[in-house]
Amino acid sequence: MFIVFEGTDGSGTSTQAKILAENLAKKGLKVFKTAEPSSDFLGKILRETLQKKHELSPKAFQLLFFADREQHVQNEVLPALARGEIVICERYNWSSIAFGVSENVDRNFLENLSSAFLEPDHTFFMNISAEKSLERVILRGEKLEHFETSEKLKIVQEVMLNLAERSAFTKRSSILNATDSIEAIAKNIEMIVSPIITPLSKKL
Repeated sequence: MFIVFEGTDGSGTSTQAKILAENLAKKGLKVFKTAEPSSDFLGKILRETLQKKHELSPKAFQLLFFADREQHVQNEVLPALARGEIVICERYNWSSIAFGVSENVDRNFLENLSSAFLEPDHTFFMNISAEKSLERVILRGEKLEHFETSEKLKIVQEVMLNLAERSAFTKRSSILNATDSIEAIAKNIEMIVSPIITPLSKKL
């Protein structure tokens, strides 16, 4: 089972991924929690670039994300799935598409590259306005990163919402109101995940 959390910065993806992982583990399920950029050397370069320590062209930046994803999927995600673990990942293909489009990288180009990767069983999109997203980031007191401008985050939110709505037709995604309380969102996620996870629980 491969579950992904997507959303703009400050939308709560990390918080909800952590809560879900803990809740599933309490049920006796084996969980592997991960995130992109990865913890590998390519992921380190990406994180440093996000922190504005390096400069890359928008297209080169996204290609590096895809290269990191290839390493991440092959070295971490697939082995965990093969071990029978539930993989919970923060950010994946939608992030590459949405953040890339926010810097005028061709969407078709990004979607074509994304299509080559393993498709998640379910994606949770944390829906929040660009203004509220940026407000949360600023309140954290951290230095703003590469994509953290209202203009870029607005585009990211719109593209991700479009991807989520398109995927919802196949019942492979859920759109969550990221301005709800942490507890309410977590409960909603549990209600969505439980029917999917139940068959796995019975195998234990």
